[in-house]
Amino acid sequence: MGLRIQTNIQSLNAQRALSITTKQNDESIEKVSSGYRINKASDDAAGLAISEKLKADIRGLNMAKRNASDGISLLQTAEGGMNEIGNILTRLRELAVQGASDTVGNKERGFIHKEFNALKDEVDRITNSTEFNGTLLLTGGLEGLPEEMTKKSNIPPLEVQVGKNWTMSTDSQTDADNEDFSRNPVNIIRLNFDKINTSTTGLGLGKASDETKESTGVFMEEGEHNDSKERAQLSINKLDDAISKVSEFRADMGAQQNRLYSTIANLAVQSENYSAANSRIRDTDFAEETAKLAQSNILKQGGVAVLTQANQSPGAALRLLG
Repeated sequence: MGLRIQTNIQSLNAQRALSITTKQNDESIEKVSSGYRINKASDDAAGLAISEKLKADIRGLNMAKRNASDGISLLQTAEGGMNEIGNILTRLRELAVQGASDTVGNKERGFIHKEFNALKDEVDRITNSTEFNGTLLLTGGLEGLPEEMTKKSNIPPLEVQVGKNWTMSTDSQTDADNEDFSRNPVNIIRLNFDKINTSTTGLGLGKASDETKESTGVFMEEGEHNDSKERAQLSINKLDDAISKVSEFRADMGAQQNRLYSTIANLAVQSENYSAANSRIRDTDFAEETAKLAQSNILKQGGVAVLTQANQSPGAALRLLG
């Protein structure tokens, strides 16, 4: 091979090899420093697309898990109100039993009646004030309530988004052939607060029509009362029905809470598995990448040394001019 000065082939070869090694070294440093195997689309275009979808799904699952937790808080708020209403109903029944006995005089029944009415008013106050983020929980709907109370309230039945996706219902999915889909949607849990009314009227303790009063003589316009022995006696069964109804409402709340606990556990498993899948695609394998980094560092140092020698080769031509 001739000795040339103008074109140093050895140097060009060494530069090309050093450029490749430097690129590999830079990529290894980027992956090790960031912790990600995929830092840009050119690293793995398909892997990046899959990873981005998994990231969106993971964040959706985590938010759905938070929604379910908030749903439990909402149910616990409603049950807390019903718990106190149940206590009041128990006290009302106790007063009714007391007023139903002739061991109590009419004057004392009047005193009992004052507490009876005050507690009924408190039942209605608790019903109208139990809310979660402005949503009324115990009124069975918003009809007949002041606009000031209802303008911030969501309209029941309430829905808790517990899925990362949303499935739009179609006509075919809501017909009789798909009743299960309509009753139990995939991505939401319906809380039927429209069926829960703990007001004195909703519990059968409120106002009665004049027809009922005239035909039975049981009720006064203001509802169940304790101002006479007969009315106190008849109130006992009505209060038993009200206590049973509140207990049924609370049982439903408890069942929904347990369902949401299971939902949270399921969402946590899904999020964990999605995170593991995303990690396998996107995260750096440090054992592998540090080995590549050590190799590229050695090759880079060797390439620099070889390039230095290659750049000195044309100098041999000077000795021919000697």
